[in-house]
Amino acid sequence: MASRAARGDRRALRALYEEYSRQLFAVAYRLTESSADARDVLHDVFCALPEAIRRFDPERPLGPWLRSVTARAALKHVRSRRRRREISIASTPHELEATASPELPVLDSIAVERALSSLTEELRTVVVLKEMEGYSHREIAELLQIARSTSEGRLCKARKLLRAELFER
Repeated sequence: MASRAARGDRRALRALYEEYSRQLFAVAYRLTESSADARDVLHDVFCALPEAIRRFDPERPLGPWLRSVTARAALKHVRSRRRRREISIASTPHELEATASPELPVLDSIAVERALSSLTEELRTVVVLKEMEGYSHREIAELLQIARSTSEGRLCKARKLLRAELFER
């Protein structure tokens, strides 16, 4: 399907969208903290997909590659938004439910999302990529263009802050 999508086959692109859009939206939402921004990122990813997928190695799994592409696009969007100094609108509970982990009860998911929102962008990004998306510290370092030890340090600091926010109230 990836090779057909690389040629611009609309059916293949639609099939990829239908298969991966929910999980890619979740990645973008967790990094941008805005459903509108996440939709913009998803749109950008799928508009650029025929070109980008030409660089995809068909020997590797497509899902992780798409999540990586989406994470890069979301981080670029966040940096651009920060430069424009836009103010993000608070998320609604409905949006939080849409991205919550299915293993957590809704109220716990909301508490986790709020605690994540209290972190700085740098800390939240590492937590999302490591704990929610399963990236290694090496992959996070490459993606964010930071040292591996920086990724590890940010995760450690973020965990301490999240524990304090969630359990020490």
